[in-house]
Amino acid sequence: MTQPNRKRIKLETLRAQRLEATGTKELEVIVEDEKFVFPLFNWLPVGTYKKILALGDESNVVNQTEILLGKEKTERLFELGITMGDLNDIFEELQKDAGVTSGESTSSSE
Repeated sequence: MTQPNRKRIKLETLRAQRLEATGTKELEVIVEDEKFVFPLFNWLPVGTYKKILALGDESNVVNQTEILLGKEKTERLFELGITMGDLNDIFEELQKDAGVTSGESTSSSE
């Protein structure tokens, strides 16, 4: 029996609304006709986000790329000659999804 004074949300409804607002769950990066898929921040699994946070001071776009893509895909991406500028551009796009601008962090100290 449900309680009439309790507010409820359906997670699937919220996800559908978020997907409709953003239009996608991922950022596809094409390098020499190979596709690399980065999850957008709002679709990042909490476990993955915790791994990134656990990097602490070691957190950088190279280490984060390995967490997001996996070791094999990351190595392939690097073999294709991607530059640090390229990685920074990719992460800037990912941060836009999170509502973070350059120089800010997605973590909160509040």
